Amino acid sequence: MKTIAIDYVLLGKNIRKCRTDKHLSYKEFHRLSNISIKTLRNIETGNSKVSISNLIIISNTLNVSVDYLLIDSLKNKSGAIHFMLGHAFEGLTKEERNVLTETGHMLKKQIIKFEAAN
Repeated sequence: MKTIAIDYVLLGKNIRKCRTDKHLSYKEFHRLSNISIKTLRNIETGNSKVSISNLIIISNTLNVSVDYLLIDSLKNKSGAIHFMLGHAFEGLTKEERNVLTETGHMLKKQIIKFEAAN
């Protein structure tokens, strides 16, 4: 299995952009998330690794998914996509996985048709 590394500078930039897009100051973000301003600054500058619990708190506070914050910061993107999809299918029955897979194929076909028409 391939190791997936995180570029913490890019992750921090993604977090900062989401925070500033929502017009949240450090002080306001701290009030909403209970993450210290110092910790948030260190995360946003890439000077500190972010814990899973803080990443979840940050994504909930910003009302975005964890994968939205992570996707550009993952150094092995194809491995990262398979990793995330693998976890998305955890706990599902074979029938449920098949339904999701078929739905994905149908959506992909529709997107290709739409893009070709435009």
